[in-house]
Amino acid sequence: MSGSALFRPTFTDLRVEVERRVANEESPDAIAALIDEFLAAGGDTSAPIIEYDGAVTWLFRSATAQSVSVVGDVPGYRLDQTRMTRLQGSDLFYLTMHLPLDAHMAYAFAVDMSETTARTRWLDRCTPDPLNPQRIIMTDPLRMMSVLNMPGAAPLIAGFDTLAETPMFAGMHVIWSAALGCWRRLWVYLPPGYDPATRRYPAVHLLDGEAYLLSAGLPLLLDLLIDQNEVSPVIAVLIEPPPVRVSSAVWVRFVVDDVLPWVDARYATSRDPFDRIIGGADEHATRALTIMLQRPDVFGGALAQSPQMPPTRRIATLLDRHLACGGDAPRCYVDVGRYDEPGMIESTQSLCSVLVSGGAAVSYQEFAGGRSFAGWRVTLPDALRFHFGTSSLASLT
Repeated sequence: MSGSALFRPTFTDLRVEVERRVANEESPDAIAALIDEFLAAGGDTSAPIIEYDGAVTWLFRSATAQSVSVVGDVPGYRLDQTRMTRLQGSDLFYLTMHLPLDAHMAYAFAVDMSETTARTRWLDRCTPDPLNPQRIIMTDPLRMMSVLNMPGAAPLIAGFDTLAETPMFAGMHVIWSAALGCWRRLWVYLPPGYDPATRRYPAVHLLDGEAYLLSAGLPLLLDLLIDQNEVSPVIAVLIEPPPVRVSSAVWVRFVVDDVLPWVDARYATSRDPFDRIIGGADEHATRALTIMLQRPDVFGGALAQSPQMPPTRRIATLLDRHLACGGDAPRCYVDVGRYDEPGMIESTQSLCSVLVSGGAAVSYQEFAGGRSFAGWRVTLPDALRFHFGTSSLASLT
C-alpha cells in the first residue's frame, strides 16, 4: 500500500492491509513501516483522519499501553464509551466516531486509566495527540489538549495567530482578599495607546481569568479587535477564582470589595456600571450573571458562555427587584454549544427567556461545540463586540 498527501488511503485500507499481513505472518517491523508510511501521507497533521461523511478516526501508537480512551467535550468524558481498539499485530490504537461537520472540540488520550479513576486525576494525566500539532491550554487542572476542527467549523477571527507585537499587558498581580482570607492572582490587560491622563476606560472582569488568558488568548484577541476598530479600547481584568467553593455572598464581596477597589485605584477604569462587564464560562458564567444582578450599581452587563444550570427563578427575582427600583435594564451576552447536553441547552434557553421577559437586552447564540474553550474562544469576539463594539457595530445588536 502506498499513499501521498494528495491521495491518501483510508483507515479501512490500512486496517485491511495490516490484517492481511498479520495473517501472512509478516514481521512486526514490516507492519510498523506500513503504518509509518500511512501516517506520513497525512502531512503535518497525520491524525485524526476525517472522512467526507463526518467519520473521524483517532490514532494513538504505543507498544506498552493496555488501554487508551479518547476524552473530549464532544464525545464525552466516558472512558468506557470512547475506548480505542488495538489494531491486530501492531502498536496502533484506533477509534472511529461520527461528528457534526461544523464541530469544534478539544480532546486528549487517557492511557491505562480505569473507569473508576477520578475525573480530575485522569484530566490531570491525559496526553495530547502526538500526531496533531493543533493544541490548546486548559486549566483546572492545567493541561494541554489537542484541537479538532471539522471541515465546516467556523474559523478563529482572521489574524488571531499572526499578530506581530506582544499585547500591552500590565502583568500578573497578587492581591489580598479579605473576603476569602487568602491571596489571589489578577492579570490585567491594557489596550494599545492606554493613557490614564486623557480618559477612563471600560473594563471586562472575567472570573476564570487564567483560562481566558491561556485558553482563549484574550489579550491577543482584544489587540486585534481594537486594531480593526471592532471594539473600543477596553481594560481586561482576569481574576483567579477562590481556592475552594464559597457562597454567593462571599463571591460578591471578593469581586466588589476586594478586586474592584484594587483595580480602580491603579488603573483608569470607568466607574459607570454600563462600562463594567462581568463574565465567565461554565459555572463562572452563572456566577457572573448573579453577581451582576446582585450588584447592578457596579456591573451593567454580563458575558455568560455556556452557563451551568442557571437558577432561573432567582435570576428572575433579582431582575424584577432591580427594575422595580428604577434601575436600567442590564445587557447580557449568552451562548451555549449546540452539542452540549440537551438539558444544558434547554436551561440556557430558559435563562434567556427570563432575561428578555425581565427587560434585559440579550444577545444569544449557539455555537458548534460542546463545553470547552475550543468553542468559547471562537464566540468570544461576538461577546466583546456586543458589549464594547464601536457605535456602528453596537447599533446592530
